[in-house]
Amino acid sequence: MNLDDAADELYALPPEEFVEARNALAKRLKGEGEADVAARVKALRKPTVAAWLTNQLVRRYGDEIVALAELGERMRKAMSAMDGAALRELTAERKRQVDALLKAARKVAKDAGQKAGVELIEAVAASLDAAIADPRAAELLQAARLSHGLEHVGFGSVEDDGEPAEVISLSEARFARGQRLETTRRSRATPPAEEAAEPAAEATDAGEEAEEAAGEGGDERAGAERALEEAEAAVDAAEEQVDDAEAALDDQRQRLAQAQETVERLTEELAAARRELEQARDDVESAEDDVEAARKASEAARRRRREAKQQLSRLS
Repeated sequence: MNLDDAADELYALPPEEFVEARNALAKRLKGEGEADVAARVKALRKPTVAAWLTNQLVRRYGDEIVALAELGERMRKAMSAMDGAALRELTAERKRQVDALLKAARKVAKDAGQKAGVELIEAVAASLDAAIADPRAAELLQAARLSHGLEHVGFGSVEDDGEPAEVISLSEARFARGQRLETTRRSRATPPAEEAAEPAAEATDAGEEAEEAAGEGGDERAGAERALEEAEAAVDAAEEQVDDAEAALDDQRQRLAQAQETVERLTEELAAARRELEQARDDVESAEDDVEAARKASEAARRRRREAKQQLSRLS
């Protein structure tokens, strides 16, 4: 299995399954002798919820994403030509395409049991906008292996955590670290030639002292190797904690966005209820005035009736 196949497989998974599947795949690849690919796989970053949703959107609506990238190319050409009429038409088309894809993203989230809050959809929209503005971002988007959403800042694309955007979110530093660790492991398996060469014919007192010193050095080397292994395990554990913490942060941000959306909705409903209350009060006052006017009219009518009866009685 190569890195592309591994990344395609992992980034198709829900975020909560990513770390366990990544580690298991890296371990299997290493056991199969693919240490280089295993190191690269181990360095793949867990996707945020927004990146996961964007990746799934691309997988399901690949043709629409291609059309979006083509639209971006046409917009860049129109801007270069300073063709205002074409830009106006393309801007309207851009809104239609992005709106349709965001509607599709909400459906993808719903199908997966994921709440499509305002911040989540805005993050997807930012990645789509980046793909329109920057051909490199369009390539990253179409690969469907984002670990973070994309943003276009005018000078290329960066991930929304401020780091340079990469198709598989694999930094050179992390890969280099994996290579260094692998090189160190290989070197431990092959002792230096001077330690292995110890001619038996020269087993003098000086040779015995050298062997004794070498033994002490070997103990120190073994201790250093154990310390390195412990440090490597600690680094791996820390990186997994970073992945989990980043995902948890993204989830909390989404929760915050949902809470803010709820507050805004309830605030609007409260304002509407208050307006309705004020209108109801006005209507009650108006109705009371109408009742009062009707009562006065009724009393006036009764007076007229009494007067009419009295007049009739006098005439009789």
